[in-house]
Amino acid sequence: MSRSAKQERVEQILGELAELGLMLSRDLAVAAREAETPDDKAALAQAFQKTSRTVRLTLALDAKLDRDAARDAREAAREAAAEAADAQLRESRIMQAAQATLRDLTDPSPQENQKRRVKAVLNRLLWTESEGDEEEYEVLLEDLDARLYEAEDAPGFADMPIEVLAQKLKADMRLSGELVVTTAQTIAPANTSAKPPLADTG
Repeated sequence: MSRSAKQERVEQILGELAELGLMLSRDLAVAAREAETPDDKAALAQAFQKTSRTVRLTLALDAKLDRDAARDAREAAREAAAEAADAQLRESRIMQAAQATLRDLTDPSPQENQKRRVKAVLNRLLWTESEGDEEEYEVLLEDLDARLYEAEDAPGFADMPIEVLAQKLKADMRLSGELVVTTAQTIAPANTSAKPPLADTG
């Protein structure tokens, strides 16, 4: 039996008890008025008081159940509203993140362009440093991404010459090998994380 069905059944029983108690109270009231002896009247009056008190308690319990049901409904409505608001907020954040990603891809900021150029310059050096080991290459690439993420908020980051920035990062990461910067590499390529061909690792 569901909670709502059970509550409905309880309320039905309470209503029947209250109705029976009310009928009995009426009968006792009539009997008490018609009692022939003081003892009978007193006994009937006491029975009437107990029965009427039971009726009052039954009605009070029924009212309490109504209040509890109304409170539960309000709490359920608040929880549903909060969940809906959370879902809407999550959806909004997802949309904002997607839009930000799309903006970065279609209209990157100067800082983003600078990071892409630097990654293009250091990409072959990272591959050479890893000696063709893809896992080590990925670790170095993540390290470079983290360093660029920290550096992009520095004043003048987007205007710093690629050669200067690349040499600084090479020194910070303790990379060996010769760093060669060509004119083509100063333009951000479509995919700066693509690994150089294995034949060119020497």
